[in-house]
Amino acid sequence: MENKKRYFKYKFTKTMLFLAFGAIVLCLAGLGISIYRLVTYGVHGFSEALQSPLLIFMCLFCIALILSILIKSQYVVDEEYYTTQFGFIKSKFLIKDVTSMVLDSDTKKLTVYVGEQYSVLSLAPEWTDEFIKAIREVKPDISFSFTMPENKEEK
Repeated sequence: MENKKRYFKYKFTKTMLFLAFGAIVLCLAGLGISIYRLVTYGVHGFSEALQSPLLIFMCLFCIALILSILIKSQYVVDEEYYTTQFGFIKSKFLIKDVTSMVLDSDTKKLTVYVGEQYSVLSLAPEWTDEFIKAIREVKPDISFSFTMPENKEEK
């Protein structure tokens, strides 16, 4: 694989994006209200001196966390590992320990089995084949299968 990393973006659902942006809006509102209260009413006591800065800090932390998840959620494949990254949180798996991969045809999610553990990856459908190819370039003998779509009765 020539000593390079390949990046695959996480596929967020519309609902997840809506919830993330809603949480950012709520955090911005909380930040604005806290700053307004501090400027308008000042600090009158020990509990208020703790409350407003803590609320401001929590709002800023939540905004940073959500933005990091939206911006830096990805899967990375290099010559030795595949890494799942969701914002600040990373998990590394040795590709040589991967035993199999299963693509669910209904949900379009790829399950990667590493021994007794597994991780379910949510890739954009157009990147799934490239991800599988990148893993199999490192370890060609990984078994790959897919599930058949379920026949759902029409109502």
